[in-house]
Amino acid sequence: MRYIGLMKTRSLFIALSFIVISFAGISQEISDKQIAFANGFIKAVGDHSEKKTMKYLDKTYRKEQLEFLKGNHKQLVNELFGGQDESDRDIYLNFKISEITKIEIVEVIQLKGTSECTYIFKLKRGDQEIFSSLRLKVKGKKFGFEGGRG
Repeated sequence: MRYIGLMKTRSLFIALSFIVISFAGISQEISDKQIAFANGFIKAVGDHSEKKTMKYLDKTYRKEQLEFLKGNHKQLVNELFGGQDESDRDIYLNFKISEITKIEIVEVIQLKGTSECTYIFKLKRGDQEIFSSLRLKVKGKKFGFEGGRG
């Protein structure tokens, strides 16, 4: 009886080891520099800083959007985060940067075959909550977020 318990414990230990190794492989793909960049972005948005938030956007994306928006920086930043209202999925909300009371990363999805990721953010504004995604573009040693390209 004691032998069977030992075998079950050993099997569980081996299974858990594979899970830890699998997670370690995933986490290695997101560099410390990417994490620091994403945390800086969250701080800029949390501080409601339009100017700082703009610096975290992909240069090409920012240029294209500003041309489309006729140079309107405020509109670009204010239309960056949109998603379904979590309490009423029939409503699509867009949060202005000045209205965001909380922002956090809930998931990072590594894009297959690239060093780029999609970041899923959870944002709050009063009692409303949405999930919104941005892609982190990687160009050499530089990073930049871009929103959806409709």
